[in-house]
Amino acid sequence: MNITNREQEILAEIEANPQISQRDLSKKLGITRSAVAVHIMNLNVKGLIKGRGYILGKQPFITLIGGANIDIHGTSIDRIKPRDSNPGNLFSSPGGVARNIAENITRLGFSCRLITAVGQDQHGDFLIQHSQKIGIDTRYILRHEEMQTSSYLSIIDSSGEMLNAISDMKVISAITPSYIKSIRKILAHSEVLILDTNIAEDTLKYVVEKFNQIPIFVDTVSTTKAKKILPYLSQIHTLKPNLMEAEAISGIKIKDHTKLPLIANWFHNKGLKRLFITLGEKGIFYSDSKESGIVKPPRTKKKIVNVSGAGDASMAGLIYAWKAEYNLKDSAKKALIAAQITLVNSATINPSMSTEYLENKYDDQYA
Repeated sequence: MNITNREQEILAEIEANPQISQRDLSKKLGITRSAVAVHIMNLNVKGLIKGRGYILGKQPFITLIGGANIDIHGTSIDRIKPRDSNPGNLFSSPGGVARNIAENITRLGFSCRLITAVGQDQHGDFLIQHSQKIGIDTRYILRHEEMQTSSYLSIIDSSGEMLNAISDMKVISAITPSYIKSIRKILAHSEVLILDTNIAEDTLKYVVEKFNQIPIFVDTVSTTKAKKILPYLSQIHTLKPNLMEAEAISGIKIKDHTKLPLIANWFHNKGLKRLFITLGEKGIFYSDSKESGIVKPPRTKKKIVNVSGAGDASMAGLIYAWKAEYNLKDSAKKALIAAQITLVNSATINPSMSTEYLENKYDDQYA
């Protein structure tokens, strides 16, 4: 369903005040009353407004809070030579953990709202326009007048492995507890919340303490940022770290994958409901209070091109599986399939991602 920017603005005003008049809407939005009436009629036809008093016909939606940035990937033609200029290819694309997950789950057919911060600059304009084109609800993206839009620079070897990266995520600090409080009704009506640990710890604390009645999924982002989640594990529904991030949070070192249940028990003893630890080429370790195991990644003859967005795609796969009520093991398989779809594409997000593609790949590899 296509919703215009003006219709999104009208829905936001109605959500804040269901009894608002068309006259007041016209004043707030700077358009004529007759124009408001046309938009209201269109929203009625689309089923987004029902009855008198502007009762919203809500479809379930997912809210994501976290980073959005421009990804700049440098891929070497040959094996990287340290401290030297390496011939290769430079490629830029929309990125950011929360934004990447939002794009993936939108391509999988879910309605989502992205809460992030970007600058009043060209990159910010591009990220918002790109997101709107895909169908992500961008009404709650904060535009900062002084800080620039986040950027992420990665260096990728000819094998497709990321060797190093630098991120400038200062603008995300604008997503404060007070900003979240100002849009708390949006979070309160969400079907699920997805957080990445790019957000400040006080914001993370506010969200998990105020909205833990809603399933909260967390992507840990990096070993440094992952530690923010430690005090709030009992309020998290699903956590998706890689092994290094899981070790950083727990303080437990795992040299042998057969010992992964030890680290899982630590997390569950802290109150975490579900744990998915990504193991790179070894697959995903999954665990809850009743079962655990490792699912190996599917086979593929295609060359791995870019690993940068694989983790974000796997989180989208977990959301898809949770919505479809798959069991824990099959959820891990869905996450691996989603990651594989991303690995073989040069962009951070594979534009071919879809429910049909995901299910077909799943049937080919695991059925």
